[in-house]
Amino acid sequence: MDYILFAMKPLKSGFKKAIKILNEKPENIAAIGDQVFTDVIGANRCHMFSILVKPLDEKDIWLTIMKRPLENYIIKRYERRLKK
Repeated sequence: MDYILFAMKPLKSGFKKAIKILNEKPENIAAIGDQVFTDVIGANRCHMFSILVKPLDEKDIWLTIMKRPLENYIIKRYERRLKK
């Protein structure tokens, strides 16, 4: 399976590389990731379909650890809005 090493998400460069490799329109590509501020925002900026999944590993790098509480808050607010 192809992948982009050092994609620098949420910058567009890694997502644009994926678009070029797949030779597909961005709206026909789904980006799957476990971080709102990198995977989801990056995919949305490039007009891709974003899929947020739960992290596989409980261990994160320090930067991700710092972002997780805010991400969890955003996810919970989004889930509450969906229930209404």
